[in-house]
Amino acid sequence: MDIKQLRSFITISETKNITKAATLLNIVQPAVSRQIHLLEDELGVELFERSRHGMHLTHEGKILEDYARRALKEIETAKIELTSSDGALEGTVNIGILASLSELLSVSLMHVIRKKYPKVNVKITVGYSGHLKDWLENGEIDLALIYGSVSSKFLDLQPLVREQLWLIGAYSSDLSEQTPIELKDMAAYDLILPYAPHRLRTLIEQGFHKAKYDLKISAEVNDLNVQKQLVKEGFGSTILPLVSIKNELKQNLFKAAPINHPDFIREIGLALPNTRHISKLVHTIAQEVVQSSKEAVIKQDWLGCEWIGKES
Repeated sequence: MDIKQLRSFITISETKNITKAATLLNIVQPAVSRQIHLLEDELGVELFERSRHGMHLTHEGKILEDYARRALKEIETAKIELTSSDGALEGTVNIGILASLSELLSVSLMHVIRKKYPKVNVKITVGYSGHLKDWLENGEIDLALIYGSVSSKFLDLQPLVREQLWLIGAYSSDLSEQTPIELKDMAAYDLILPYAPHRLRTLIEQGFHKAKYDLKISAEVNDLNVQKQLVKEGFGSTILPLVSIKNELKQNLFKAAPINHPDFIREIGLALPNTRHISKLVHTIAQEVVQSSKEAVIKQDWLGCEWIGKES
């Protein structure tokens, strides 16, 4: 198995046609066919289903596709890192950011990276913590800010921020930022929450179960914007970190109260995969993510939290 074979394999999987693949690869069609046959012989499986409608990946081909894309990405990253003539960072880095933090951190990160690393192409992927974790393990993103503070078999996690969770209601509610709410009182509220297995939902359920109170669920939504819109329209209340409604608070669209319970606090950390090589580019951008996060806390732009990361 070599790089040429993998590139031919990926190109055919995208074009579903050997002739088109050969044109894109700038080699003759018989050479492309031979590379695929050699790859299939080595692996002992058929990678494509061949028909007059084109070439489509078999089950085994779909398995190889994920590994092949990751391998080619790593090779390209290594090539850029080793051949950069002036020492300037260049290449593409994909940063995963929680939906609740995307507005806070995306712009500040782009400002820093564009100014300091003009040859770096940034991709920002927004998602829930569980999705970001899966994408990071699978190699679809390079680093991420996710919930949790403990490293795992696949990820190294550096704790950065501890967040208080708040009960969020429409502006017409009687909630107050100066008056913490007890869990026993929250049991009377109709809640709009993400559905399981969302990490926030799990934390809320565990907290209520531990205190022996029942949850009143009025709606389950796995989209932060929809979740907030339903609260705004008075369909119920929700539980979120304060930073996720920062703009709405300024516009007097919501009211909020801190939840007075030790289980309703969560930590956010910088996650990097420990199953593959981390390039200089990813390491450098990861430190910029840490610094941007810290500055947001210091400036109190990241509402309702405290910095728990290492001091530089």
